[in-house]
Amino acid sequence: MAEIFVGRQPIYTPNLDIYAYELMAHASNDSSTPSIEADKATSQVIINAFMEIGIDKLVGNNIAFITLTEHFLQSDYELPLPKDRVILKIPTYVNVTEQVIAGVKRLADAGFKLALDNYLQHPSLQPLSSMASIIDINIETVSVDEIRAHLKILKKLHPIILADHVTNHNAYDICRDVGVDYIQGYFLNRPRIVTGESLDSNQMSIINLLSTLHNPDTDTDTVVDIISKDVALSYKILQLMNSAFFSRSTKIESIQHATIMLGRKQLCTWASMMALSGMDNKPLEQVRISMIRARSCELLAEKANLKPTDSFFTVGMFSSLDLLMDRSLEELISPLPLADNVIAALLNREGELGEAINCTLAQEEGDWINIRFADLSTDDLSDINIAAINWADDVLNNI
Repeated sequence: MAEIFVGRQPIYTPNLDIYAYELMAHASNDSSTPSIEADKATSQVIINAFMEIGIDKLVGNNIAFITLTEHFLQSDYELPLPKDRVILKIPTYVNVTEQVIAGVKRLADAGFKLALDNYLQHPSLQPLSSMASIIDINIETVSVDEIRAHLKILKKLHPIILADHVTNHNAYDICRDVGVDYIQGYFLNRPRIVTGESLDSNQMSIINLLSTLHNPDTDTDTVVDIISKDVALSYKILQLMNSAFFSRSTKIESIQHATIMLGRKQLCTWASMMALSGMDNKPLEQVRISMIRARSCELLAEKANLKPTDSFFTVGMFSSLDLLMDRSLEELISPLPLADNVIAALLNREGELGEAINCTLAQEEGDWINIRFADLSTDDLSDINIAAINWADDVLNNI
């Protein structure tokens, strides 16, 4: 049987809250025909999401988008899916036959919500439009005026419009301003670089904190002192350490106590993460991205028996500094006393640290070809991705 990797892509509200995640699968090549392979991937997503992995682990309390193939639409399968947790996506490549129309109607009548993919570029889907709850429009090659014109027509027929292939912040701004309902794309994974302006006080204080925490010349007493003096930061660390996330029987009452329990390296790691999670005016999803990258890199190292794992956590975490501070990564890490191999990994993707970042970024965007690290299997990489997502959600739920 082909190995399957399940990925997810966020779908946002205009205010950048998470509405749903689209679940995507990629199967390794075998002797199957493309249509059979597509059906296998679709069925495997369903099995993995709802039976093996668990829907809550993949999408939390959010909705899951799952693409159905033509074969599924033509069949009379009873889909074992909770109707309130999924939206079934009809892809552009289906042949809209009488059988497909009947299958779509059967699913709609059964109470499933349906979405039509890339509707503007594929008018052949029009016979299905009256049964769809969501219309997906690919804005990649569409002008602002065209988007507005199409929305006027589509809004009369369908109240929910999803703008897809939103790849940068300018495109997001356009979609928000013209009034689409949901937005999908990897724009939050890419920094909105601001030039010619200095860091604001909040950003500068975090950079100074990171510089102190990651300086090998800073003694432990100074680390404890600087964290303790930051009331908000020390509160977050103590709150987390006394939460169910750590499940400690003994209450941690001070940063000094936390240092004894965690060790200096772990304390600095957690302090850095908690500081970044407190960034002003940043969507929660960007904080989650930072945490997932850090944990994913660390788990890759653990699985491949590479040490020190804390260096992998650090490069994963710092790889998202540009997302959180709207500055180039080179500018942000230049004042930080990082080891040469960490800097080379962050800026040039060199060495095993750089390979871990590349693998983690490929996991983010479903770049199936580049989801690889050391000699780890597809199953290993998929498990690591899911574990990192769950870890980040657990941390965010406890701070």
